[in-house]
Amino acid sequence: MPTWPAKPDGVPGPRTTRSARARLLLGGVRQLAVALLTLLAVSVVTYLATSIKSPQAVANSALGRGAAPEQVTAFVQAHGLDAPLPERYARWLSGFVRGDWGTSVSTDRPIRPDLMPRLGRTLLLVTASFLVVVPLSIALGASLAQRWGSRLDVAATSGLTVLRAFPEFVTGVGAIAVFSVLLNVLPPESGTGIAFGTPWQAAEAYVLPAVTLVLVAAPFMVRITRAAARDTLLAAHTRAAAFRGLPRRTVVWGYGMRTAALPIVNAAGLTLVHLLSGTIVVENVFGFPGIGQALVSAVGTGDTVAVQAIAMVTAALFVAISLATDLLAMLFNPRLRSAT
Repeated sequence: MPTWPAKPDGVPGPRTTRSARARLLLGGVRQLAVALLTLLAVSVVTYLATSIKSPQAVANSALGRGAAPEQVTAFVQAHGLDAPLPERYARWLSGFVRGDWGTSVSTDRPIRPDLMPRLGRTLLLVTASFLVVVPLSIALGASLAQRWGSRLDVAATSGLTVLRAFPEFVTGVGAIAVFSVLLNVLPPESGTGIAFGTPWQAAEAYVLPAVTLVLVAAPFMVRITRAAARDTLLAAHTRAAAFRGLPRRTVVWGYGMRTAALPIVNAAGLTLVHLLSGTIVVENVFGFPGIGQALVSAVGTGDTVAVQAIAMVTAALFVAISLATDLLAMLFNPRLRSAT
């Protein structure tokens, strides 16, 4: 069977293109399999970690210590806690996959209808923060890379390092002190505005939590973008473009930043994970009615079924972000990109 040599101008032939597409497809299937296995492992760990208590202890947490033995027994039987652990895990996992996230042992209400609005608010908060962090970090990182070693670069990187050292709680309290106490322009608490306020007040309730998440997540991505842009701006092909007299913007963004896309995509994925995990603290600082606040509340009340559901939903989001990041990184891989 004849082979397809590369064309004289360096453009790969059909066989090379098909091979690259096959590698992309195989890599995507492999990443998807790893993601599913990761979720399965997380489900096992989550269920075992939340099943340490005996069924009677779970019933006492829900009913109160003054519950009669007959009430405890009825509660255990009603929630299927008297079955063997493997059977309970299989029943829980199959129900979760079908969309049945269980019934709260604290409120005796289905968990999914109560959790979905909170999940939507959390995703909206994370998305808004992400859409601010990414372009801001790329612009600032590229600007600092062009001024590497200058006073502005040293001052900015030092400030970002200090800002990154602050935990979410401290950053949130600082945002409240500045924007709510000192300037009095934003509400310090989000729950009231979202639940009872006008659409404008509900939108305002997102601002301070989003600002806090941006301040927490931006330093990391700026540092990665700055380092990646610096390396590509010093590369031979970028300097050759500058020597040919191309405009500075074309050299920086058309050659330098395009080559730096792979580490920036990876940094964006890690930033999105950081934002999602940071909402657990930020939502409780501002009283934001999201999934992070629900998780802390469920842990405090001993609602193990709610903890299991929230943990699995959060893990699924983390795994989905990781999968999307890996697939984008494969697409931005220079060797695969040049062959497709």
